[in-house]
Amino acid sequence: MNDKDMIKDVVNNVAMLQDMKQWERLENYFVKKPFVDNKSISGEMPAIIPKKRLIDSWRREIGSYFYSTRHFIRRLAVRRLNSRRAKVTTSVEHVHYVADRGDRYAWTVHGTIDYILVKTTNGSWKISQMIFKMQDQAVRPISA
Repeated sequence: MNDKDMIKDVVNNVAMLQDMKQWERLENYFVKKPFVDNKSISGEMPAIIPKKRLIDSWRREIGSYFYSTRHFIRRLAVRRLNSRRAKVTTSVEHVHYVADRGDRYAWTVHGTIDYILVKTTNGSWKISQMIFKMQDQAVRPISA
């Protein structure tokens, strides 16, 4: 598998593993302390945080509020910056399914995620930076 395909796999697998709630497996796809900017959706200030804390926050958020999620990657472009760094730009649609007092809703968020990935000494690619920019969102009821 070439570098470009390995990079695409990293980004696609992170989305898929969140939906599958495979939290422990997610750690393999990040450097120890990635830079994360989710301010447009969470309100949290951008920061360099330990990957375990990032994934634990996803686990709490998805586990507490949503009975299911679907992270769709609508467009994925890879640009090599040099032999050990790459920039990935994606267009995404994240659907979060909520149950509240007997009613069910879908909260859909559209945006972009820009990643920086670095190649490790063993040849694998890991996410060192992830910046989410929300473009719009909508909540709609789900009929029974």
